[in-house]
Amino acid sequence: MQFTVDSSTLLHGLQKVARVSPTRSTMPILNHILFTVKGNVLSMRSTDIEITYTLNLNVVGEDEGAVALPVRLLQEITSELPDTELTFAWSDDSRVTLSTTGGTYKIVGRPAMDFPEAPELGPANSLEIKSKVLKRTVEKTVFAVSKDELKPALLGVLFELKKNEIRAVATDGHRLVKYTNRDFVSSDFEANIIVPPKFLSLIQSFLDDGDSINLSVGEKHISVATETATIFSRLIDEQYPDYGSVIPSTNDKTVTLSSKDLVTTVRRVSIFSNRTTHQVALKLHPGYIEVFTEDPEASTSAKEQVLSDYDGEELTLGYNSIYLKDMLKNVETDRVVFRLGSEIGPGLILPEVQADKEELVMLLMPIRLQG
Repeated sequence: MQFTVDSSTLLHGLQKVARVSPTRSTMPILNHILFTVKGNVLSMRSTDIEITYTLNLNVVGEDEGAVALPVRLLQEITSELPDTELTFAWSDDSRVTLSTTGGTYKIVGRPAMDFPEAPELGPANSLEIKSKVLKRTVEKTVFAVSKDELKPALLGVLFELKKNEIRAVATDGHRLVKYTNRDFVSSDFEANIIVPPKFLSLIQSFLDDGDSINLSVGEKHISVATETATIFSRLIDEQYPDYGSVIPSTNDKTVTLSSKDLVTTVRRVSIFSNRTTHQVALKLHPGYIEVFTEDPEASTSAKEQVLSDYDGEELTLGYNSIYLKDMLKNVETDRVVFRLGSEIGPGLILPEVQADKEELVMLLMPIRLQG
């Protein structure tokens, strides 16, 4: 079997599908990409079992066949080649020869039968979402997804699909983001699904290609397809916690200040924070906030002041500076609003004015101040 393809076209395709292949796996076959040639179409498929990415490329094909080839080796050689025609030829023993006008390269592949079978979605509902809506929904929430394998429900973004809105929630137990967008209509289908962040990251490139994107949602799977590519993922089959019960409704202390001034201050002050805790403190005074940190181990400290609209009692709160910066970067308005209750209770971080048809609510748990 044999086919010929432009090396730059192949490299571009490899860079896409290789994002699914795991860097480490107990199954060596997952470090391969399945090449299948039918006529003048090359189908490349990669998987980590949970997610499968299939991409079709136009090639000049001779005969039909399939073979699994190692991802890393293919990427390395194609990235070093000039823009040239690259011919693949292989026999029944899965030994592959790559040829260009200037050289020949031999690779030992794996039989196609060793590669995991293509997944099937089963009965599914079709859901059309504006690309800009889904893109903002992902960007506003995915950074807060947990990485704790012991809490599988928190390893993805919860999507609540309603008739007239889409709501997304992500939390890692220390911070929580709830984003609602009402520029969305679902005529019949409503559901709550937990979507892995890797799938959401992979489809980001699709969201720049058109006005809308069509998702197929099954009982346990989700997929998205374009004319040349399909990404398929298992949903996280867990019960998401009752996030509404942890969002406080009685925080009666409100602080409003410049988003830019606060985030740049936190960036500077946090340079001097402890490398393990990343702790900074916000001390609220009438008219200003004092941002400070101290690291006794390194004998470093820093302190700055930021003007604010606040006339309540003095209050000192400790935060993980990395989490705080992530949330402040998520605020697009010139001024940010903090709604606080006590030094040990969760605080809410909000834009001063919500965007049209949107609502963004972020919760951040304080940490105990040291010293």
